[in-house]
Amino acid sequence: MHLNPWLQDALALILTVVAIQALVLINGVLQKREMLPTYITRKIIHIFAAPIFVLCWMLYSGAAASRFFAAIVPLAFIIQFAAIGFGWRKDEAFVKSMSRSGDPRELLGGTMHYAVVMLIAVLLFFTNGEKDVSFSPTAMFILGSLAGGDGLADIIGRRFGGKSFGIGDSTKTVAGSLAMFVGSALMSLALLGVFMLRLPFGLKAFLLPALLLSLLAAIVEALSPKGWDNYLIPLAVLVGILLMARLTPGLWPFPVFAF
Repeated sequence: MHLNPWLQDALALILTVVAIQALVLINGVLQKREMLPTYITRKIIHIFAAPIFVLCWMLYSGAAASRFFAAIVPLAFIIQFAAIGFGWRKDEAFVKSMSRSGDPRELLGGTMHYAVVMLIAVLLFFTNGEKDVSFSPTAMFILGSLAGGDGLADIIGRRFGGKSFGIGDSTKTVAGSLAMFVGSALMSLALLGVFMLRLPFGLKAFLLPALLLSLLAAIVEALSPKGWDNYLIPLAVLVGILLMARLTPGLWPFPVFAF
């Protein structure tokens, strides 16, 4: 039975919100019960929110309005972060699960930037994976690097430390940079692997692009000034994809954007 596209998109929107809110609640429980170190629980949402958001795109109808329904999710979070960050509403549990210091104003920084990138990604690269002609894997690489790579880099960097480097007050470690590379590649390929269930492409075709783009993301993350990585990583991955599509179309035979 085929649902009306608007009804399907509305239901998909609801399920997306439920899935991400469930992640926030689970993370809150882990933090409250101190089942994991704080630096890990703080990164759980960073690692899994964007991937869950992207995978939920498969629930949408793929109609012209689908991307705008999906965009409501990050837009709602941006509004929520702004409301809490500027002091218009209070939510201590939410702040504790999203920030390092517990200061609501921290939500106006990297946390909001993360949601802004999600919003841009869905508007430019949305796909539900059903039409192989217009399928664009760009979002999987961008959000895979931002979520899996950047999130894992912080955890591994803090856990294993080692020799540090960085620009200005931005501190990076070799272990963190290696985790950025591995996490970016694995998360991007994991997202693509799920979408490949609907498409006639093999995951093997994405291995080399994943390695190249993850290496680029790791280099940019290592050199990013503090507070800029949430924007510079996605931008670097997008530039890498544009260059591949232009110079080596055999590596990127797909549309870069999904309009």
